[in-house]
Amino acid sequence: MVDWAKRMKVASDGRLDIEVYPAGALVTTMETLDAVSTGVLDGMNQFPAYWPGKEVTFVYLTSYAYGLDEPYMWDVWYDEMGGNKIAEEAWAKFNIKFVGMTQEGPNYAHCIKPLYKFEDWKGLKCRYPGGMIEEIYNKAGASVIILPGGEIYTALATGVIDLGEFIGHAMNKELGLHEVGKYIIGPGKMHQPCDLRNVVMNMASWNKLPKDLRQMMVLGVKDFSWEIHSATHIADIAALEWMTEEYGCVYLELPAAERAKFRLVAIELWRKWAKNDLALRAVEGQIILMREEGLLDFPGVKEEVEKYFPGLLAKPLKEFYTPR
Repeated sequence: MVDWAKRMKVASDGRLDIEVYPAGALVTTMETLDAVSTGVLDGMNQFPAYWPGKEVTFVYLTSYAYGLDEPYMWDVWYDEMGGNKIAEEAWAKFNIKFVGMTQEGPNYAHCIKPLYKFEDWKGLKCRYPGGMIEEIYNKAGASVIILPGGEIYTALATGVIDLGEFIGHAMNKELGLHEVGKYIIGPGKMHQPCDLRNVVMNMASWNKLPKDLRQMMVLGVKDFSWEIHSATHIADIAALEWMTEEYGCVYLELPAAERAKFRLVAIELWRKWAKNDLALRAVEGQIILMREEGLLDFPGVKEEVEKYFPGLLAKPLKEFYTPR
């Protein structure tokens, strides 16, 4: 992000001078929302799902297991189906301006044994993030243990966990997970389809910017998103190639029909976490896009959606999408 900030300064002829600090340099990760809200920080690029206790809609502003499962789908939902407006409303509750979202890459898991089907998760000791993802895998029969990323290696090596999901192949390789989890479980869309963050600013800091610099920030965030997504993608390809061809790991992908069994489990939790009208608007639009993309075309899935979101699938796309 430092290089991006330098380009923004050049593009604005020095009028945008963005100082980038690493996580934890000024405040802890979990303190960043309050720091931006109060003006201690002018802005941040962070995962909204860190704060479901403050605003449950944040859960649906980043990718979650068995929801929209390709990065481009999130672009469509944000830019064409009202996601940007929903994000603006959610962040505005905290005196924060939503500027745009950024994507990195999908997350993968390393496991001590091969996994081929939904039933293989039963009784499996897994490291996953908390929140909805934890609940999905617990409901599927796994035993989820919450651990920081830096503890996954030791937990796999000592048998505390059987599977550790963290980030993309490149970062997992840096952590050495290939040494303790021979089997790499994919595709990434079954864990988190993309690490999706929100770039936001303190409302007063945003309002101080003239209109042209506000527009430059919006466009600049899109540029940064594609840059980091592309860089992550190629780095992950190279890391997976090394881990499989040179180190001897085995990459396994669950077929779509098996992943659909997890989606069937997840639907009840999508509704459970949508605890206010804004969150419900978010997930309903995402479900409509899932319908259009064929993600619900598996046995029992549409029936489960009807059970928890009565009448939703009968609604036309035009209720959720306005052509430009």
